[in-house]
Amino acid sequence: MLPEDLTKNSFRAKNGEYGWRREQVPAVVAVLHKQMQAVLGGELWWVLDGAESWSGFIPQLEGADTVYHWETERLPNETWTAFVGRCADHAIEAAKILPGKDEVPPDLPGQILYNLTWVSEVEYGTLRSRAV
Repeated sequence: MLPEDLTKNSFRAKNGEYGWRREQVPAVVAVLHKQMQAVLGGELWWVLDGAESWSGFIPQLEGADTVYHWETERLPNETWTAFVGRCADHAIEAAKILPGKDEVPPDLPGQILYNLTWVSEVEYGTLRSRAV
């Protein structure tokens, strides 16, 4: 589904999910958008250099560690094409603004990565029918 250049240069968690650097997110989202996959949301991971695992709790400049995530919900009567486009826009915007400029310590070791959750229209329909 994703080209090798986007997977080989990413962090891969033990469960098979990927974490991408901020600058990689637009390319990943573009591939998913072209394949009509809706990026339902994402979360940020903090990964120490050389680590094989990640933490969802990101240290803050002030206060307690924070979990960053976003979700895009389908609007009533929204076409799949419109939803996929809106999800793509939301994911790219989230990667631009999360975390906020002055929220994390400037000397934070490791890196903050972006994990995305996406589905096809068929998978989305299956998820929705199970939720009802």
